[in-house]
Amino acid sequence: MTNSDYTPVPNARLCHDDAEALLAINASLRSPSPEWVHFLSETLSHWLVEQRAPQGVVDEAKARWLIERIDEGDRRPHPAALAVLRRCCVIARDVPRQMLHYLRMQEARPA
Repeated sequence: MTNSDYTPVPNARLCHDDAEALLAINASLRSPSPEWVHFLSETLSHWLVEQRAPQGVVDEAKARWLIERIDEGDRRPHPAALAVLRRCCVIARDVPRQMLHYLRMQEARPA
């Protein structure tokens, strides 16, 4: 499987608990494969942007939820978690400034 092989299934529905479980699994991985990073970023960004209201955008509540779950304090967030954040910023029609600022700040941190 290559990164371009995975496309979220349009009718597949995640719930909040599924998203939390995927983030917990991700947090336990020391060195995630590129396929995992791609899967997680596509799956969670699709859920957050397209399946949760308001659809097509990341509002303040969605941004806060994601940042609270991926923030690691003084350390740069997990690479796959940053990929989720980045993907949300790409596919959403609108994203809060705080989310863009957070992404820029985290990407500027040393890995």
